[in-house]
Amino acid sequence: MGVLDIWGGGAKRRAVADGERAAIEREIKLCDRDPEKVCADCTSGGESSDDEDEKRVILKGEEVFARLEIDTESRLFNSSKVPAVHFVVPTSQVDWKHDACSEREGSVQHKISLWCERQDLGQSMSCNVTSLPIDIMNIDVMRGARNNVLVLPHFVWIQDLDARTVDETLDSLVPDLMDTAVKRPGLLQKHQNLTEAKEDSFVFICSHTTRDKRCGVTAPYMRQVFERELQKHGLFRDNSDLRPQGTNVQFTNHVGGHKFAGNVQIYLKKFNTLVWLGRVTPKHIPAIVQNLIATDPPQLPFPEKVRCIRKYEW
Repeated sequence: MGVLDIWGGGAKRRAVADGERAAIEREIKLCDRDPEKVCADCTSGGESSDDEDEKRVILKGEEVFARLEIDTESRLFNSSKVPAVHFVVPTSQVDWKHDACSEREGSVQHKISLWCERQDLGQSMSCNVTSLPIDIMNIDVMRGARNNVLVLPHFVWIQDLDARTVDETLDSLVPDLMDTAVKRPGLLQKHQNLTEAKEDSFVFICSHTTRDKRCGVTAPYMRQVFERELQKHGLFRDNSDLRPQGTNVQFTNHVGGHKFAGNVQIYLKKFNTLVWLGRVTPKHIPAIVQNLIATDPPQLPFPEKVRCIRKYEW
């Protein structure tokens, strides 16, 4: 099978096999700008102190990555499974026990994880815990007995989900989530416990140090560069920013493939698309933000870094 060399000489960037390129292009347009130039620009210095600060953060992050053992040889494309439904549970944490969803037995995330394991719907269901904030004033939330749960790629929140009613709630909700004829307005009308997520996109970076220190060491640098780049485009939204649209960047627990750090999942609301990337380092992030998140319609730089990708019919 032939290959397309998408980095000058192939020394720095792996080639993308023709079949993989075609599969990716069925889901998203590839970037028509040179992402290598964006990467070079972000480390070549700038005119302002902010530019210099960002340069230092990127270069420091690259130094950290250079000291780690990252698998650069194994096939990356389709090294992960696209979830049909992805449940994202806030914890206000950046690291968790080895089996994160079972850290608190009987918690909302534990019950969702068990429910996902029991399903035989022919498509993958997944549950992750994240650094998204919890309501620290609610004792039931602090105990894990109740929580809000983000559902992707649908960009809806299950509000105030009680751990005791997880099975009943998901048994009722998931068939509608899987039905491509039921759009978001219909979901919100039928299920009164749902609200729409205000963001246009979410970025999740694996930071699960307990599972593998590579993700824990690299994730803070990744997040810092993502946030700086998003601020340039007016798209950064932190947890206290109630403005609609924009992008929320959070840490997540183990997503599989720590050897491919950094692992980044990007959900795009308007385009019903998940882009899951591996082997991302800080220098790649300016091009990712500029082309994939800040461009309408999105364009994918670095197709050789795709672990999986899907434009959902929903």
